[in-house]
Amino acid sequence: MRRAIIGVLTAALLLAGIVAVRRATPDADAKYAPIASVGEMGEQVNTAAFQLRVDRVQLGRSVRLEDAYGLLGQPKSTAGVWVVVWATVAATTEEVTVQGARLRTADGAEYLASSVSGTLDKTALAPGMPSYGPILFEVPPGRLAGAALEVTVHSVKSLDHLGPAAAVDLRLSGPYTKALIEQAPASLTVGPVRDL
Repeated sequence: MRRAIIGVLTAALLLAGIVAVRRATPDADAKYAPIASVGEMGEQVNTAAFQLRVDRVQLGRSVRLEDAYGLLGQPKSTAGVWVVVWATVAATTEEVTVQGARLRTADGAEYLASSVSGTLDKTALAPGMPSYGPILFEVPPGRLAGAALEVTVHSVKSLDHLGPAAAVDLRLSGPYTKALIEQAPASLTVGPVRDL
């Protein structure tokens, strides 16, 4: 009888150990996620493949994109607010494409960059040729406070797993975000990406 009790207790302890190890093991997304260099708005964030500096953040109820010739597109509206992040990005060693820019909110929600042509998201960058321009996001106003920008790039030569990324604190405190939302213009004109 004593052996049976010891056997059951041992089996229960082993099962609990297996469950604990299983829960502590990261999933495939976490294992192979990009490795982020962290910075703040206004400072240059250096990664192994690119450099990023966020200069400013603007909000608007709608946006109009201006092309390289000065022509304005039709206004694009949203149910939330448009968040326009102005940044400079430069590839360092090989051609890369800005891809997968996202805003991560304080509660962990992610908003991918809008697929609007003429913005930095999905722009090809040659080494040593910095580009300046906007990255656009559509975000509910109530979720904007505390948001951070996360940028990854895609290289034609290598896989993106465990690749470089940049995470930038946008300094969107609660009161500052509230003021930005209240002062957001009905329409915001956004210029094109330009080489520096």
